[in-house]
Amino acid sequence: MEQIDAVNLVANHVQRWRLRNRSGTLPAGRIVLTVTEDEKQWWRFECRSEGDMHYITGTEWSRFVQPRINARLTLYAQRDGENFHRMKVIMRRN
Repeated sequence: MEQIDAVNLVANHVQRWRLRNRSGTLPAGRIVLTVTEDEKQWWRFECRSEGDMHYITGTEWSRFVQPRINARLTLYAQRDGENFHRMKVIMRRN
């Protein structure tokens, strides 16, 4: 899996995550990212680009981040034939 970006989630990420599209696979403009960690639970995050940066925001993003403050999140590019992105979340102790 090709990594798009990774972050240690902190309180200000509840509002948005500013990330670099290291894989070059996220399209420009406004999109909805369908994301899963285990293919059992799914999220749809609002994403927009500004220059070489992307921003993930929105109500569903905020609800996702709040209980995961201090976790390490890695977002991966879509695999061939898939219409969703995978992520890995590693919970850390406070």
